[in-house]
Amino acid sequence: MVLDIGCGKKKIEPDAVGIDMSADSAAEHVWNLDCYPWPLESDTFERIHMSHVIEHLEDPMRAMAEVYRVARNGADVLIATPHFSSHNSYVDPTHRRHLAAASFDYFTGKDFPTFAGSPYRFDIVEVELTFGGNFVLDGLGRWLARRSVKWYERHAAWVFPALDIRAHLRARK
Repeated sequence: MVLDIGCGKKKIEPDAVGIDMSADSAAEHVWNLDCYPWPLESDTFERIHMSHVIEHLEDPMRAMAEVYRVARNGADVLIATPHFSSHNSYVDPTHRRHLAAASFDYFTGKDFPTFAGSPYRFDIVEVELTFGGNFVLDGLGRWLARRSVKWYERHAAWVFPALDIRAHLRARK
């Protein structure tokens, strides 16, 4: 089964189970994602999409604990969010967080303590930055980020801003 968190009016996959706070969405579950637990069964989903949602949530650590709870062992979790250097990260006043590629390291449990009282663990399959279409500026940013995301975020992100972070995590239970 596939879960689309914050699905809006069109799910990322037609057969996905949707959860969204808007009654005007395509969601089967209309729910405030800042209220826990979510009305979903544990260990149910083999793929979870979360596109442009995590930056809106009051407690992303608690939300990721819920993602872990509803994910099956080995489930793919696909997250997209604006990069902190993107103008999109600041345009929407409902954004509560501005994330970096390394923000997803928190969800592995390797270097950071467990949060929200939940022993969740995700493996990072891939974290990549996306850029716009400007050949020179975006091309340089893309090239620098591919060489070293850590170096890019510390030294070049404000000069050559990224658009989004696309993280592919895998639940490890």
